[in-house]
This record gives sequence, structure tokens and C-alpha cells, in this order.
Amino acid sequence: MVERGSSAYREQARRLGLGVVGALLCALGCVASPADTTGVRWAPPARTSPSPLVPPLPPREAPPQVPGRVSTAPEGLRFVGREAAAAWPEDGRETLLTFVQLSDTHVGRGRDLRAFEESVAAINRLEPQPAFVIITGDLTDTFSPREVLAFKGALAALQAPVWVVPGNHDEGFDPSDRSIRFFNKHFPEYVTPYAFDAGPLTLVGVDSQLFNARRRSPVSSAFADAQWSKLEEVLASAQQRGRRIVLFHHIPFYPSWEPHKGVRRMWDDARREAWRGLLARYGVEAELTGHFHRDELYAEGQTLLLNAPPISEKFGRRPSLRLFRVTAEGLTLRQVYFRPEDAGWSYEVDLHRVDEGRLDAWTLGLDTTALREHWMRRQTGSAGAAAWFERMDRERWRRHLVEPLEEADAKKGLAQRRRIR
Repeated sequence: MVERGSSAYREQARRLGLGVVGALLCALGCVASPADTTGVRWAPPARTSPSPLVPPLPPREAPPQVPGRVSTAPEGLRFVGREAAAAWPEDGRETLLTFVQLSDTHVGRGRDLRAFEESVAAINRLEPQPAFVIITGDLTDTFSPREVLAFKGALAALQAPVWVVPGNHDEGFDPSDRSIRFFNKHFPEYVTPYAFDAGPLTLVGVDSQLFNARRRSPVSSAFADAQWSKLEEVLASAQQRGRRIVLFHHIPFYPSWEPHKGVRRMWDDARREAWRGLLARYGVEAELTGHFHRDELYAEGQTLLLNAPPISEKFGRRPSLRLFRVTAEGLTLRQVYFRPEDAGWSYEVDLHRVDEGRLDAWTLGLDTTALREHWMRRQTGSAGAAAWFERMDRERWRRHLVEPLEEADAKKGLAQRRRIR
């Protein structure tokens, strides 16, 4: 645990670029707690003072019951309910390392700073500690100087090394020269694309705002072209070294099952098709994203497309973190809902030997009960999700899960959703 006021804490604050004001803000917002020698605890630490930007937390209703064993699929895909502190399964595989993904922290919005602080505290109590943490965009809500300081203040308490990429709330959907340089000024160590090695993995951070369909600025086009050229060099180097490649960025390249095109379709067609070729050409093992504020799982050939739920409570979501286990054969992830009242939502999924064909076979074989459970996981506790499932065209959604890039079906399903809302 990084204790506030310690030399390690001051070094973390210095590395994150916090000045005197930022350090003071961090001292107000980051609450240290004693180390837990008994294992992993998920209760949030007691608060000694309110954080800036955070209104009082109202009482919340208990979550609906989620079945312990969610579903089982042939050929390796298994969703299993897990206690957050449970040991990894005894499957004969050595755990080489673990790491954590957070997404869409939206510091500055409502109570989201509080949720981010709680996630940092939960990560600090993990035993063993993760090798690193990645945060896949929308670090703040408006990227104002005040929000950036609050974000860095909370982040300074994190014990593990951290890597971040920007989101549309940090740079805009159509990044300008000013917004890109403003982000890089505040996070100079995370200028994209960048890569780092951890165990058998090479992780590559990318700014996917530069590739989305709403981009119009010639300046952002120039940045996009430069990033793509550098990305090819980074991936080629990793491939030549025999590394397992994991990409992480904010906006997924595939469309979303959402009612408005601003969220549903993000990447322009040319970049999207080029990206699919890039995933295959370099044998990318997984792509980790955010932006949708939902829990989504697809595959493109051998590449796992893993979209993480948010820390933000926007859209009624319940905050959670994603813990990955890395073995020589693949990945397991555990979605951890760290608030005690939400613990029943936590689950684990074994992704060893999962590819597009096996995932499609699993999806097509789900009965109505299992399909509903998959939907509820995806919606991360949003109010009305169960009622929406009962009224939606479920088979159309199933087809979307199998062919997420086929937008015709998605549009029809969205039109139906508009009619029933």
C-alpha cells in the first residue's frame, strides 16, 4: 500500500506530474488504508473526509440475484460465478502474471471520483499485486485542469504501475491539434502508440479517437496517419520477438447495439477494415477497450475483443474492475464488482482456447435463460435491463453477437428498441 505522505507516495505524485496544488488535492481525495495480510478484501475503505467534486452518496438498493454458475460452453468458454477473493482455478496452468483493466473513470462527473478511489483501494488490496494497471480512456468527464488534478490525485495512491490512453471525453470525437497536445502535455509518458513488455505479453496503447467516423479535422487525419505508421513498426517488432500482443484503446472498431449512431458506429469503414487486417497480420491475442459502458465479448478470428464495463456510474452502471490472469496458454478474466452490495455481480470467464468459431457456437447454443444471463452481465446492473430483454427481438440480438459488424440487423433491433422505450 502506498501510504499518504511516504516517500513512495511522493514519488508516485512526482511521476504523475502533480504540483503543490495537485498534491494537496490528492491528499484530500486519496484515503490510505492498512495493508490486509489475510488476502483480498473488497469493502471500500472508511472515508475520513469528503473528496472534491463528489456529492454525498445516497443509499442504493440491493442488486438483483445473479446465479452463481452462469453458463457452460463447449470447447473452453466458461462463465462461472466467483467470490471476488477466490483463488484462480486449479487447472494445471501456471499463473505467469495478473493485471487489471479499468475504463471510463469519468472523474469530475457526479460521484465518479469516489468510485475511482474505491477501485484504486480495491486494487491495492489484491494479493498478489497485479503487474500493472491499464485505463482505457475517458479518464475525466471534460478534461478540465481541475478534473485532471483530481484524476492524478486519486491515481497517485495506486501501488501498481499504470498505463493510460485517452478517450473521447479527454480529447473529443474529432481531436484537434490543441486537444491532442493538451492531453500529451498532462500525460507525456503516454504519447500513443507506445508499448511495454510484461511477462510473455507486449501491450500496445493506441489513441482510437483518431480512427473514428466522426473525425473531420485535417490535423487529426495527419496524427492518425502518423500513429498508424508507428503502430505497424511497434507490432512488427513485437511479432519478430515472438511476443503475445495485446492492444488497448478506448473506442472499439465494431458497432454497438445502441439506439443512437454516435455510440453505435464509431470507426470509419476504411480504418475498420484495415484494423481487421492488422489484427490478423500480427496475430493479436486480445483487444481491450471501453467507451460502451458495457461488458461485451466478441472474437475476430483468433483475436478476443473484450470491452470492459466502466468505473463511472453514468447510465446507471455499477462500478467494477477487470482482473486478468495470464498463463502460457491464454487468459482468464474476473470481473470484480468491488462494492459489497454489488458483489453478487462478480464473475469469472475462462478464455483459454476461445476463438471466433467457438464463441459463435456457444452463442448460437444458448437457451433463453442463458441468453438472458448473458444480457444481464452485459448491462452491468442497469435499471430496466431485465424488462428490456423481455420485450426485445432476442434472436436479432443473438445474430448481432455472432456478426457484430453486420449493421443491418443492429439497425433493425435499434429501431425496435426505440418503439418499445
